[in-house]
Amino acid sequence: MKGKPAILPVHMTATYKFDSSDDLIDVVQSGEGYIYSRWDNPSVKEVEQAVADLEGFTHGIGFSSGMAAISTAILAHVTAGNRIVSMQEIYGGTYELFNGILPKFGVKTTLINCWDIKTLMAEIEKGLDVLYLESPTNPLLRVVDIRPLADAAHKKGAVVMIDNTFASPINQHPIDFGVDVVIHSATKYLGGHHDITAGMVCCNGPHYKKIWNCRKIMGGTMDPMAAFLAMRGIRTLELRIRQQNQSAMKIASFLAGHKKISHTYYPGLETHPDYPIARRQMKGFGGMLSFIVKGDFEQTKGFMDTLKTIHLATSLGGVTSLANQPITNTHVALSPENRKKAGVSESLVRLSVGIEDCDLLIEDLDQALKAV
Repeated sequence: MKGKPAILPVHMTATYKFDSSDDLIDVVQSGEGYIYSRWDNPSVKEVEQAVADLEGFTHGIGFSSGMAAISTAILAHVTAGNRIVSMQEIYGGTYELFNGILPKFGVKTTLINCWDIKTLMAEIEKGLDVLYLESPTNPLLRVVDIRPLADAAHKKGAVVMIDNTFASPINQHPIDFGVDVVIHSATKYLGGHHDITAGMVCCNGPHYKKIWNCRKIMGGTMDPMAAFLAMRGIRTLELRIRQQNQSAMKIASFLAGHKKISHTYYPGLETHPDYPIARRQMKGFGGMLSFIVKGDFEQTKGFMDTLKTIHLATSLGGVTSLANQPITNTHVALSPENRKKAGVSESLVRLSVGIEDCDLLIEDLDQALKAV
């Protein structure tokens, strides 16, 4: 064949055949090659390397979901009696893992508000095995000053992990600030089209083998078709992020001046408490923002139901703009007390800005706010 495919085909295979027993034994012993797709698959390997390159690490590990990536990365590095220090503002699924699952296995997690650096440092000083961060946070877009926390955790011999989903590898490189393990829900910006569920971990040698082995046993491996579609998304990632950065900044500025909005959370606004950190740490401020409607739960729900161009849906990071009330889905598992600690009110709306015409999105928000 003179020509070669510009796009690699999807390797929809569960197993791999060998010409001889010696060839099979060589793959099993060396770890190089393919034997079973729960271990490795060519389509998955392609996207793993692509994301690792974007993040500046040597290895990527693909998963069936973002939560599979988070839980496997954590379980690969903790055992009974270990301690995790993390943030109160972590994603709801991660919160449930830390507070509902890990305690059953003797792993304790201490959660501190991400802006309370003094207390975070004090908890790190007590000793820990994993420091788990998320920046920007969901849904208030708080930005964590990564470097001093990572340095303090490393002095205590801890592994530093971060969920970099909201930022994307285009806007933030945690490896530059001392992070050992970077995690993504590839369902979001990496995939970019709301049509896959997948996760990704990026790391270097020492952590790679631990996480890869844990994935092999737990079985949360990325599907070949999901890998193929994630690779498609990565090819346009920089273009999409550039547009989403620009549109989100414009929309945040519009909302910040709207009479029906009491507060707008976006790290690109100078009024944001973490603006100086975001400006120093991020290359772009991202496509996520949130805001508080001047109204109660029912009035905010009415605003949501009046949106036309923007879809009422969970998830984020795709080409289509999506909005939701965190109190009804992403943070529904948190108690009212813990939602209050995380700053999640009944009138809070989270908006994931897509790549539609920005003026159309602003018009949609404006007409929906008239219903409040």
